[in-house]
Amino acid sequence: FMEASGYLNGLDPYPERVVSSSDFPQRFSVSSIYELPFGKGKRFFGSFTRAGDKIAGGWQVQGVYTGQSGQALGFGTSIFTGDIKAVPLPKDQRTADRWFNINAGFERSSSRALSFNYRTLNSRFSGFRGDGINQWNLSVIKNTRIGESKTVQFRAEGINALNHVMFLNPNTNPTSGGFGTITDEKSSGRAIQLGLKFLW
Repeated sequence: FMEASGYLNGLDPYPERVVSSSDFPQRFSVSSIYELPFGKGKRFFGSFTRAGDKIAGGWQVQGVYTGQSGQALGFGTSIFTGDIKAVPLPKDQRTADRWFNINAGFERSSSRALSFNYRTLNSRFSGFRGDGINQWNLSVIKNTRIGESKTVQFRAEGINALNHVMFLNPNTNPTSGGFGTITDEKSSGRAIQLGLKFLW
């Protein structure tokens, strides 16, 4: 997803054509729901009494998985004299303390920053991205029929049920002491919520 909506320099005749901050090359989402075969009319315990069926029947389990690429990032107004291809690290080497190669050619000293310069380094790079999404949401649902047309539904839901850590974007300011590090997560981790719904 490319865009040309902003100027790299104020006097440029044309907007910069660059990968968008909304570009996510890969996104995969799948959901499933399964009704447990217990209770009246089901494979197991079909001969339960009415009261037993209210307890054993109507159970469902649900899962939703979402996987997505991270956001394209850039380094703002910075001095870079190296090979931009040397900046990204292999996935198995990325950590919150070192998300990319900070020694690939960035000028780290703030005293050498230019007071005025013509920018040529792109504002974002497709090959340099923050952390993506890797999340399972799981639910247990209990439907209890009341009469012919009314149902009470109880839901127990686990958001990010496997408590997978997903990081915010790293610090991309070369003159910052935290350059290349990540100090926070996209969410607070696993969350459990309960709900009760009346359907008629």
